[in-house]
Amino acid sequence: MPWVEELADSGELRRCIRDLAALSTLPALWERYSAKEIADSVALALQSILSADFVHVSLSVGQDEAPITATHGPRGPMPREVTEAIRLEITPEWFKGAGRPQVIPNPLGRGSANIATAAVGLGRSILVAGSSGPGFPRETDRLMLGVAASDVAIALQRKQVEADERRFVALVERSPDFVAFSDLNGRLQFVNLAGRQLVGIEPTDDVSNLHVVDFVSSSDEERLLNQCWPVALTDRRWMGELSLCNFKAGEKIPFLVDIFRIDDPRGHGPMNVAMVGRDLRRQKQAEGELRRLNESLERSVELRTAELMAEITERKRADERSRELQSALSHAGRLSVAGEMAAALAHELNQPLTAVANSANAALRLLARSGSVRTESMREILDDVAGQALRAGQILRRLRDFITRGESEKKIEDIETLIREASAFARTGFESLQVSISLFFDPRVSHIYANRIQIQQVLVNLIRNALEEVASVPQAKIDVVTRQIGNEEIEISVADNGRGVVLHVIDTLFQPFISTRHDGMGLGLAICRSIVESHSGKLWYEPNPNGGAMFRFTLSSAEPTE
Repeated sequence: MPWVEELADSGELRRCIRDLAALSTLPALWERYSAKEIADSVALALQSILSADFVHVSLSVGQDEAPITATHGPRGPMPREVTEAIRLEITPEWFKGAGRPQVIPNPLGRGSANIATAAVGLGRSILVAGSSGPGFPRETDRLMLGVAASDVAIALQRKQVEADERRFVALVERSPDFVAFSDLNGRLQFVNLAGRQLVGIEPTDDVSNLHVVDFVSSSDEERLLNQCWPVALTDRRWMGELSLCNFKAGEKIPFLVDIFRIDDPRGHGPMNVAMVGRDLRRQKQAEGELRRLNESLERSVELRTAELMAEITERKRADERSRELQSALSHAGRLSVAGEMAAALAHELNQPLTAVANSANAALRLLARSGSVRTESMREILDDVAGQALRAGQILRRLRDFITRGESEKKIEDIETLIREASAFARTGFESLQVSISLFFDPRVSHIYANRIQIQQVLVNLIRNALEEVASVPQAKIDVVTRQIGNEEIEISVADNGRGVVLHVIDTLFQPFISTRHDGMGLGLAICRSIVESHSGKLWYEPNPNGGAMFRFTLSSAEPTE
């Protein structure tokens, strides 16, 4: 060996053996040392053994922690600036080529220093010895440095293992779960504190005479021995639900159990079996409570659904009754207006019927005369009869269309035709009045989506009310105006220059059975508003700026059909 060959002097050899023996005693001293104390101890020992001007130790004990350093010289610890100067010289190449001589600026003064290094384990720890004297480092210096580095690595590794063991034990002892270790045959070696409490074992009781099957309920013993344990030994793990027993209370406790095999990390085969169990009582209780809540919720939903269906059915019936009532009121309103117009219609029908009778008598007289009858004269008489009969039929058809219940179906209607028909019908009985009814149509909107009979009923009511209001007014005037509102609505207004509505009546104007006429039923405006609202529109009153009254209502406009 090279270093032995250098030691030709037997005294030097004995000194080297003595130094090696001294280094070998250090790990026993380091068992209770901190990393800082280990660094100071090895630096001091190497300084007394090596022919070096300084010994620097840098230990990395934590991934995110700063290295622990110590630097010693012949007279003891070196100043901080010396330690810092050496630390700044350390490069990654020193760890890769540890053991090869290096040269650095002398941290103790001028010139340079020869150094020897030895990496400690596989981390970022290193031992450095340096001297400005010739012949450094010797083979024995490098040997001692390497032995010391090995001792430090072993000590640090042992401290890390012991720290891991302490953390593991603390974790296991503080775990709320059942944790136990046994040999491969199931004989217990350890049960943590929480596990002892769960199965009713005192903290001081010896568990070495117990078997894992002793903790399992009788219903699961055979399953544990013949299924769970063999699977854990062969497949290295079994997980499932088992029932454990409490020795004191005799209570059967459901557990989620994880049984796994522990193998020797050095490859010597299986060593132990671990058993970790979690108490499922709270979970089972919560699951049961959740099932009860779900069942209660389902019953509540079913009950509420039935109630809602009953409410929906009743609401549909109420809506149907409301529609029937609306139709009946509308019909009653039309009958009321028709009754008011009965005398006027009788007078109006009398004229064409009288004309028909006169023409028929004239035709009979012509036929009774001797001689030939002029064909042209007879044709004129019969044409007049036909025209007057047609006029009477139109009058009766208008009355029939107005008083019939009609269909509630809505469709696209021409607004101008609808208003002109309603205006003509509303004038029945008022022919003697010198009233100007002017119709103004907005060219931007020509059609509405509505029930023609119902909207004509609204217009007839409003126009006839206006005719009554202007009956005694000179230069009486009524304006019916259409106006587009937005893209989907039309407004229709009926304005007169009559007396207007007195203030104390305005708030109750649209209430049923309230009328300003001594012979009125008070249903006309109420029915009108109901009809308009059933068309998703609004009907309201406002004073006419030119004097009199103005009623406005809105309807949905529509595109004309092809």
